[in-house]
Amino acid sequence: MSRKDILLTFDYELFLGKRSGTIENCLIKPTQLLLEILTKHQAKGIFFIDTLYLLRLEQENTAACKKQLETVLGQLHEIKNEGHTIGVHIHPHWLDAQYTAETNNWNGEIKTRFALSNLSDADKQTAISYSVNILQEFLEPDKPITYRAGGFYCQPFSSFSKYFEQHKILIDFSVMRMFKSNGYQNLYAFDFTNPPEEFIYYFNEDPIVKVDSGKFTEVSINSFQLSGIAKIRNSIYYRLNKDKVDFLRIGDGSGSGNIISHVNDASIKRYIRNDQTFSIELMNPIIADAYVSFLRKNDFVHFVSHPKSFTPIGLRSFDKFLDKIKLMEIEYDYTKIIASRLSK
Repeated sequence: MSRKDILLTFDYELFLGKRSGTIENCLIKPTQLLLEILTKHQAKGIFFIDTLYLLRLEQENTAACKKQLETVLGQLHEIKNEGHTIGVHIHPHWLDAQYTAETNNWNGEIKTRFALSNLSDADKQTAISYSVNILQEFLEPDKPITYRAGGFYCQPFSSFSKYFEQHKILIDFSVMRMFKSNGYQNLYAFDFTNPPEEFIYYFNEDPIVKVDSGKFTEVSINSFQLSGIAKIRNSIYYRLNKDKVDFLRIGDGSGSGNIISHVNDASIKRYIRNDQTFSIELMNPIIADAYVSFLRKNDFVHFVSHPKSFTPIGLRSFDKFLDKIKLMEIEYDYTKIIASRLSK
């Protein structure tokens, strides 16, 4: 059996809508449960940290915000000490988020600057510079910095590429293959419906245009199709269990409302199959088995998960998934995965 490359990536963030949720339920608790599973299976991942949320905690300068920042940075030290990678995740709408001290809640409903491309050049420079500086002690000095765009909105990449190059943010993990999205009032969007054949490749100004010896590296996100008997079983299973405690998410906030769709969502095919990314929050025993079946036939899986959206059943299913694939030859180290695929 050939080697299987598994990328485990996590967007470490609060909810992005009217209710941010608490750091205990959206970040600390679900991430701690995740770390225990990763340690058990000796699996390594990349944690993309929502840096502008940390900036706003500093700016508010209240006792509660100071404590939250201290708690988050403490968990980042634990993540780093466990051998995982820390990367940059930028949601610019945090610059406009409104904080209410009485409820300790952030309201992120102002979405006119949801994507990095929505910022002025000066604000782009500030946001990117701050993001690198606040994470400096967690970054590996001998490696390029990894990045995932907030909401995956990394186009037009050319509008901030020069700042990324200056700060050595050279590896992007934002392209969701065959997905697209138009955000609030069409102020931001992405279209990844025509990516290169390769999962990992070099590029310069557009992350879906492969350029040999380009300045940046794209590590794209693949998906799988849930169809046939598995789709029927999953649908029945979900309806029977969706209201049980184990199926309720741990996080306690509300989402941004942005819609991301697969190219097949607009066709009749959506009635007979479901195209979805690999994600812990989507997992249950049936989905876990589907992931195992996919991996037996394929050699690349890129998980994109959010601790804020984890459920108890999802975490248990992820644990069982890792247990079921333990006899396969698995590579989790993103640097080795990138190097081997770029050399082919």
